[in-house]
Amino acid sequence: MDYQILLRSKCKEIMKHPIVKHFLSNPQHYRLFKNVMENSNEKDAESLDAKFKQFYKEIRIIKYMNSMIRIFSIDFDKRIRKNQNRYPLTVDHPEAGERLPVQGGNDAYEEFLNLEEDLGQHIQDQNLYQAIQGLTDKQKSVLTKIYVHGAAMQEIADSLGESRQNISNIHKKGLENIRKQMAALEKGEK
Repeated sequence: MDYQILLRSKCKEIMKHPIVKHFLSNPQHYRLFKNVMENSNEKDAESLDAKFKQFYKEIRIIKYMNSMIRIFSIDFDKRIRKNQNRYPLTVDHPEAGERLPVQGGNDAYEEFLNLEEDLGQHIQDQNLYQAIQGLTDKQKSVLTKIYVHGAAMQEIADSLGESRQNISNIHKKGLENIRKQMAALEKGEK
């Protein structure tokens, strides 16, 4: 009975938490929660507690996996770059006395990507393409530099004469706009 008093006193605060909102978005969980709030049934309360613990455990595992993937991908990229710098191709560095024609050092694919300034040229999904076309020019430019050219936020900020935080906000807003437009297109509202 104590759990119910405590739960009711903190209900509004608890309901604002994103994990609880996501948990209660499942109709089965919401019905069980409502039943626990309306009726003081110990069995339902234990069942709700067990389901939430399982849900929270899954969320933690997903977050852990997401973090590990991100960390390993950054580490992998650093190792590849270090290896490329440590063992450059002999064609890139001629022997003493030889001179090679000066080139940008990029391969044909990288040069093609550098010529492509439209992120839409790399998209095959029609809904995603339409969502990207709805972005502002600056958002398209920032997303293209990040996802096509692999530029860091600071590099983009320096090239555009903006602050890194502003570039980060443009990137975030662009992704939010894409999500909103994709959701609208999937619902058939647009």
